[in-house]
Amino acid sequence: MNILDIVEKIIGTISNTVWPIFLPCVLILGAFLSIRTFTKIQPQTSGKSKVKFANLIGPASISLGAMIGTGAIISVLGSLSNLVSKGQTHIEAMAIWALIGALIMVPVSYSETLCSKVMKKTPKEYIGMLLSPKFAAIYGIGFCALYVFGFGGFQFSGMDSVVTIVTDQYLSVSLNQVQRYLFIVVPIILIVGIIVLTKKHDLFINAMTYMIGTAVVAYFIFFTIFIVKTHDHIPVYLNGMIEGMTNPVSAMLGVPLGFILGMQRVIQTAETGLGALAMSAQESDSEPREAAMISLLPTIVTILVSIVVTTYIASYGVTNGIITFPADSVTRLKDFFMTASDVTGVFGLIVLCMFTLLSGLTTLLGSYYFLTVLFDNKENTNIAIYLALIITAGTLAVFGFNIVFDAVDLLLFVVGGINVTALAVFAAKKWQEYKL
Repeated sequence: MNILDIVEKIIGTISNTVWPIFLPCVLILGAFLSIRTFTKIQPQTSGKSKVKFANLIGPASISLGAMIGTGAIISVLGSLSNLVSKGQTHIEAMAIWALIGALIMVPVSYSETLCSKVMKKTPKEYIGMLLSPKFAAIYGIGFCALYVFGFGGFQFSGMDSVVTIVTDQYLSVSLNQVQRYLFIVVPIILIVGIIVLTKKHDLFINAMTYMIGTAVVAYFIFFTIFIVKTHDHIPVYLNGMIEGMTNPVSAMLGVPLGFILGMQRVIQTAETGLGALAMSAQESDSEPREAAMISLLPTIVTILVSIVVTTYIASYGVTNGIITFPADSVTRLKDFFMTASDVTGVFGLIVLCMFTLLSGLTTLLGSYYFLTVLFDNKENTNIAIYLALIITAGTLAVFGFNIVFDAVDLLLFVVGGINVTALAVFAAKKWQEYKL
């Protein structure tokens, strides 16, 4: 057993232990935060909730670009595979558990944005004020590691898998690990590095706006065609949800495993409670209510793409013998692509490839924005830190991907726990100190 396997096992053990305890706590805090926001704080804020289109583009693009990445497919497939390996035959169960959790966590997205705008502080700043500077430092480091290293690792793994699948299936060229790293990961790092090194913020925003817009529109067109052609599978999908929820596989403390995995994916993909939406809101001069409304768009879109779309396609693939769980990350993605191709032909394959590559790039670019918000270093210092982290993430994506997956789940606990706790403290009493 090498050092990566040992570290992966330790991280996985810690994550599996803390999540059954953390999950009920974050749901209770999230519910408390949302109730206090809608009943006490939001009614006291001035301004209207009507969203101006001009104010929507920047923050929504940053949020959506950073949210929707290859993790929307890869991490969900990984959780479905994990669910099957633990004995759950109805993978659709994760979707219904995730949607139930989303009913609580989506209002948290609204609440964290509104509260941060009321305080006029970024998450790191209000955590330092409401909790302590030490917690703020832990949050900043954890958030940076989660986004640039963790989520970045998902993007590299997804783009690596897509190119590997295409070259293997259609060009009859099999790439080994070193070749994949040199010809796939390194060029991606160079492209992202060049964009960041231009130091042109407007170029960065515009690039994200067009890339994520193109990727999401194409993906929803593909899924519409897919669901129309497989409409007879909808009752099977819904029945699988019910069967899986009524016959759960329990994890530690009796918490349904599907609920844990579903909530991990909601928090990871929609980023509710992590503070990303609050940071994105700083990009505009919108009022608290308006900023909070803007934050709901990327949250809802991301949940639909990551949870509903991915689980439905995977469910169809499993039912028709195209997808077999459990499986490794490349095989899972390959079978997912074959399912899309089986129903929608080459069009589906092209859209999935485009979505994976473009959304992966936008997430990598979005993570740099968050790093600059979190740390007041010189610009060249932030660029150096960013490049070091994505190089590490790209390397592990090829040579040790599982450790990235486990690290993300552990970092979600650290970052989300600190941020939601701070917001709950604000919602409990501190909000009264602000003139709303």
